[in-house]
Amino acid sequence: MRSKLKWGDFVIIGVVLALAAAIAAVLALGVSGDQLYAEVWQDNTLVERVQLTEETDRTIDLDGHNVIVLSGRTARMQSADCRDQVCVRTGTLTHAGQVAVCLPNRVVLRLTGDTGEIDAIVS
Repeated sequence: MRSKLKWGDFVIIGVVLALAAAIAAVLALGVSGDQLYAEVWQDNTLVERVQLTEETDRTIDLDGHNVIVLSGRTARMQSADCRDQVCVRTGTLTHAGQVAVCLPNRVVLRLTGDTGEIDAIVS
C-alpha cells in the first residue's frame, strides 16, 4: 500500500515551517537588544559600572594592581600583580553572570544584565 501526499499535507508542512522561521526570527532579534554591564568591585565597594556596547573601548587601572580592559561587549583582566594570575587566566567574559576574581587584591570583575536567556525551567 502506497500513501500519497495530498494538498492538505503540504499546507500543514508549510504552516509548521513558517512558524519555525517566525520563532527563530524572534529569538534572533531578542538577543541583539540585550543590555550588558561590567561591574568592577574592590574591597566590597563598587568602583565602576559600565554599560558594554559595540563602541565600548575602555581601560580601568586599579592603582597598578589590576588592569581591566573593556572592549566591545567583552571584559577581561589584562594584568594583575598577584602571584597566581588566576584572574588573568580566566580569559574574556562575554555573558551576564560570568566573573573574574583576583583574591589577593580583592578585585571582582562581574558581567551583569538582561540576556534574555533562560536559566532554568521549573515545573
